[in-house]
Formats: sequence, structure tokens, C-alpha cells
Amino acid sequence: MKNRLLILILTLTLMTQMGFSQFEGDHLINFRFLGIDNTTPYAKVTEAGDYKFKFQKPGDAFDEMRQGVEISYYHGIKDYLAVGIPIRMGTFGYSQGLNSSPSKRNEFFGSADLRAKLSLLLKKKQFVIPYFSTGVGGMYINEGVDVQFPFELGLNFRVANNVYLTAATEYRMSLDEMKDSEVYSFTNHMVHSIGIGIQLGDAEETPPPPPPVIEEEEPSDTDGDGIVDTEDDCPEEAGLAKFSGCPDTDGDDIVDSEDECPEVAGIAAFNGCPDSDNDGVADNVDECPTEAGPSSNNGCPVPEVKDKDNDGVEDDKDACPDTPGMAAFGGCPDTDGDGVADKNDKCPSVPGLKTLGGCPDKDGDGVEDRLDKCPSTKGLISNSGCPEIKQEDKQTLNFATQGIEFETGSSTIKTSSYSILDQVASVMAKYPSHRMSISGYTDSVGADASNLKLSEKRAKACFDYLVKKGVSSTRMSHAGYGEANPIADNGTKEGRQKNRRVEFNIFLR
Repeated sequence: MKNRLLILILTLTLMTQMGFSQFEGDHLINFRFLGIDNTTPYAKVTEAGDYKFKFQKPGDAFDEMRQGVEISYYHGIKDYLAVGIPIRMGTFGYSQGLNSSPSKRNEFFGSADLRAKLSLLLKKKQFVIPYFSTGVGGMYINEGVDVQFPFELGLNFRVANNVYLTAATEYRMSLDEMKDSEVYSFTNHMVHSIGIGIQLGDAEETPPPPPPVIEEEEPSDTDGDGIVDTEDDCPEEAGLAKFSGCPDTDGDDIVDSEDECPEVAGIAAFNGCPDSDNDGVADNVDECPTEAGPSSNNGCPVPEVKDKDNDGVEDDKDACPDTPGMAAFGGCPDTDGDGVADKNDKCPSVPGLKTLGGCPDKDGDGVEDRLDKCPSTKGLISNSGCPEIKQEDKQTLNFATQGIEFETGSSTIKTSSYSILDQVASVMAKYPSHRMSISGYTDSVGADASNLKLSEKRAKACFDYLVKKGVSSTRMSHAGYGEANPIADNGTKEGRQKNRRVEFNIFLR
């Protein structure tokens, strides 16, 4: 008894010192459900009348556990220290007589504590926070008041910035041993609890101050051409944006740095120099720039040399002696001006690429347009220039095969299947060069002729729906096959359901 009084005095001293702190911290309100286990630790009176304390294994008497509720308020003293007042009520089981179980009687109880709580904080915004609390409290039961000392271990789990889940177990030690010769009652007991805690006040971290605004200097443009120096390849010469700020003095679309005749408009074939007499010799090296002549004679005419097409290439050296051409192409013409002579140009009347023998490739997929089955859509060489059907689009068509549903024995599409057909229409829109076949199938129930007719109508119904959704009828075909080509066993309900289907197959024209 003296020891317990000493504990009471020390606890009250600690709580009083904490209670008068001038620190203003956060406020925490807890709501908890209690499991009151008064049979795990209990006391026993021996035949000699001694007061003997004994423990059972925890959980041995959980089926006799009583229930209660708690609301508590805690005020923060430090980040790791708080004081609070828990208030509880519920039912409590205790013994009557020396030979009775400690849970034979149930009584309503109410209690209030004054506690200090110490939390183990290792870092800010810690998810799991272990804590220990102790203090002193009073418990009203059976028209009497019992002074008790709680010792609690628990965990707080931070689930939001100001919200915690809590789980705890405590041991409550009674100051009043309450025993006599007729009635024995002992109130030392365990309390297990779970609940939620809500923190009031400023739990947010103070946001860092915004970074200072640094005024950037106006970017310089030394040559005044509207292109800042950091992006201007020629910052001291006014130029054009398409040449990264470098000039094209003669306006022939050849930047001066690459133009051998920067002040006279020319052509790319002669590195920016003109060929006034069109003799295949640039003016800057043509000794007769106004008279056509062969390059072998420095661009001057040689009357005695035969050049019947008058292209400046001697007939005996002209690969196309009857057609005026250019010396750069051995006297042959380049009608479409793509840099490939007509005699070597697979597409002489249409500008193209040298790598494709002078033929165009407008979608840039490496397949010339005349061989490209999808000339307006970039595709694969291995797929004749058409794009490969994406995996997700294949999955959409495969899902539609089993996903389209009709009214029983009818070709009327259920409205729940419209969204699936809309997805099929979207797939067709992605591949304008492809066609689609729509095939209807049934199970083996019913007459063959009726099943064939029904499968044709269902395929046609899907065809008509897709036409309404903007898919050209010239890109699709439909047919019914009745019971043919089953994909499952018609002897089972599941198999027959799989065989009733409409297949959508997409392919190149």
C-alpha cells in the first residue's frame, strides 16, 4: 500500500509540472473502442489468507472480454510530449466470492485519467509513431470509486496530414485492493484499444519562401536581324531565320557561306553560281558565259564540233544526242529536275528521290509511291508501305468477336453492344487503306438453313451499323456461315455461346 501511494505522489508531481507549461502546442482528440480484459491478470487469496498476484496467458479469456468507449483530449507540450484527459465508459466483469470467476458479474463503469504521453519521434512526418503514456485516474463502479494507475504502450499510424489510426494495450493497477471475508473483488486489469486520432491546429509544415525573382537581361541581337545572338549562327551579319541568322545576299536560297557566287543568283547544281547560257558550265568558270559551249572548251562554242541537240555536249559524248540535256548528266535531260537523269529516272515526270531511282515517297516510309499500297500513310517496307495493325486494335477486334450480342433468335443488335461497334469503327478510321470482312456464325442448335440465314442477317446488321458510323461500304464485306467453323464444343452451353459470334477481320486492299 505504501509503494502504491508513493507511485501516486510521483505521478501527480510529474503531471502538475507538465500542466503548468507555458508552451502552446497542437491539440489531439482521440476516439477509441475498448476491449476490457479483467481475467488475464488477476489476484488470488491463498488458504493462509495471503494476497497472491498471478498472471494467465494473454488471450486465454478473450471470450469473456467486456467492451467500452473512450474520448480523449491531449495538448502538446513538445513535439514528443503531451498531456491529456481520457474519459471512458463501458461494462466491467469482476468476481463475487473467493471461488468465482473474475467475470461472473457485469457492472457499468465510468473513468477519467490525467496522463502524460511520450512519443518516439525520429523524423518529421513519421508514418509509425510508438508512444508510452502513464498517469493517475479514478474509476467509478458498483457505487464506489477506485484510484488506478494506467501504463499504456501504443502505436500511432499517420494516414493523413492530421489523421492517425491508433492501437494500444495498457495495464491498469488498482490502489484499492478491496477484499473481505465474504466478497472478493480485484480491479487490476488489461485494456486493449483501437481508434482514430484527429490533430487540431497547424500540422502543416511551413512552406519554403518562393525563390527570388531574377530579372533576366534582354537578349542581345548584335546584327539587328530579329534573331538573338545565342540562336544566331552569324551574330554580326544580318540574315534570315531559315538560315539561323546567316545572310543570302543574292536571294537564291543558298546561304552565303555555301554560295560560291554570293552576290549573283544561281542554282544549287553549281553551288549558287548561275549558268547564263545554260551550257552546263557555271558562269564563274565559263570563258564564254553568254554563249553556249562545251565544258571541254571552257564553255565556249566550237563550230566544227557536232552537237545537233545544241546542249553543249558533243554528239560523240552525248548519251542523249537527239534531246537537249545537261553536261552534268552526260547530255541527257532531267525533266522533273530531281537530280536524276531521265534515262535513269524510274519516274521521269515526277520529282523524286535519288535513293528511290527518282520516284517520290510522299509519306517518307522508304517505299516509293507507285509501289506503296498506303502512299499517304507511313508504314513498313515489309508491309508494302502500310502500317502494321497495332496490338491494342487487334485486341479490340478480338473482343468484338465475342462481345457483340443480339436479341435471342434475332439479328437486332443489343444497345449494350453499340459501344463495341463504335470502337470497331474507330479502328477502321485509323487504317484508311485497309478493308474488313464481317463473318457471322451460330451454334448447332436449330436447322442448318435457319442458322445460315440468321448468321447472314447478323453480319449484315453489323455492316449497316458501321456504315452509319462513317465506314465506307466499299471498304467492307459481310457474309454468314451458320454452324460452320465452330471454335468450341457445341455440346456445352459455354461452347455454344462462343460459337455464336461475329468475326471482324481487317486486311489490306
